[in-house]
Amino acid sequence: MKTITKLLILSFIMMGITACYTSIPLKVGESENNTTYQVSYLFEHDGCKVYRFYDRGNYVYFTTRGDVTSIKNDSTQERRVTIYRDTIYSSNNELKP
Repeated sequence: MKTITKLLILSFIMMGITACYTSIPLKVGESENNTTYQVSYLFEHDGCKVYRFYDRGNYVYFTTRGDVTSIKNDSTQERRVTIYRDTIYSSNNELKP
C-alpha cells in the first residue's frame, strides 16, 4: 500500500513539473509571406490552432478562427511591483490600518 501511495504522489509531482513547459512552441519557423519574423505554433484546442510572433517588443497571439491578441509583456518576464500603503486617520486622529 505504501508503494502505491508513493507511486501516486510521484506521478502527480511529475505531471506538475511537465505542466510548466506550456510556453515551448510546437513548431517555430519563418513566415511564408514575410521572412523578417518567426511564427510559433503553440497548441491546438477543439480544432482551433494558436500561433505567436514577436513584433516591436510585444507578443502577438492569433488563432485560425481570426482572433488576435497583443500582449505588451509576456508572463515569463520578471517584474517588481511596489505597492504603497496609505495611512488613514479617523476624525479623532486614531490610526486605522
